[in-house]
Amino acid sequence: GEILGYAVYPSYNPNNYKKATLTQLTNWTLSDVFEPGSTFKVLTIASAIENGRLNENSRILDTGKLDIDKWTIKNYDYATKPFPGSIDLYYLFEHSSNVASAKAALMMTKQEHYNVLKRFGIGEKTGIDLPGESRGLIPPVKDWHKSTHASVGYGYSISVTAIQVASAISAIANNGGQVTPHVIKYSPEEEAEKIKHTQVIKPETAHSVTKLLAGSIGRSKSPVNLEDYHVAAKTGTARKSSNGGCFNKLVTSIIGFLPASNPQVEIYVVIDSPSKGALWGSTVAAPVFREVALQTARIMNIAPDKKK
Repeated sequence: GEILGYAVYPSYNPNNYKKATLTQLTNWTLSDVFEPGSTFKVLTIASAIENGRLNENSRILDTGKLDIDKWTIKNYDYATKPFPGSIDLYYLFEHSSNVASAKAALMMTKQEHYNVLKRFGIGEKTGIDLPGESRGLIPPVKDWHKSTHASVGYGYSISVTAIQVASAISAIANNGGQVTPHVIKYSPEEEAEKIKHTQVIKPETAHSVTKLLAGSIGRSKSPVNLEDYHVAAKTGTARKSSNGGCFNKLVTSIIGFLPASNPQVEIYVVIDSPSKGALWGSTVAAPVFREVALQTARIMNIAPDKKK
């Protein structure tokens, strides 16, 4: 739960804060909500495994697109891979399958899925020791249509803050245990009072999801496939919505932790409205993750876990 480094842009000079704009003064990682997109698939698969609907050897029939209610769900690479067929969960994460993630969500009852997401802290404040935190938004389960349930599976129809996502995924790195995120180094007495430890999923579930994430990165050409460390990570690219409609702007992100065999540090990169080049989490946010991971591993002297 200890936050070792925290950078938010646009920034301002604290010595001259009267000249700063409201945008510069706002810590948007705490106050602004957004649809997380594909990083949320990690929590979908964790929920399905926790509920006994999937295990790390499960396969799902990925039909490339899926019609639910009046909506069509498509994979982002539908044009080149219209029918991937029976896929394993490593493929689901590596190719970020929307269809398989929606199907994984629908394997659970709405209440089962909702309950695990609530345990992860979705729709709740994390309790971080900084001001201005929002609670995000998860619709009451009675309002979930089948299409809502499916779209939650791949990170839409819900809104989160960046700190919520970081806190939720940290539980997977932490044997299923969630710790209140904090920037202050507390004395043992204060820590006992201010920092909560909650077991949100079984350790076995957390280990299965970690194995799947690290395996999917290991099979990929991602910039976060590091030479010395197994990295458990997932990228995300989501359209920004406004008043129920979608903007052309995107939020691209990546969240992960390393070394996967003995997690020491979690890194989350969120880039709001990138505008140049191929605008995917894998192309925009992943190179930043790589640089931060390599420098952090060096500074913290983290032992490699990949055999040469």
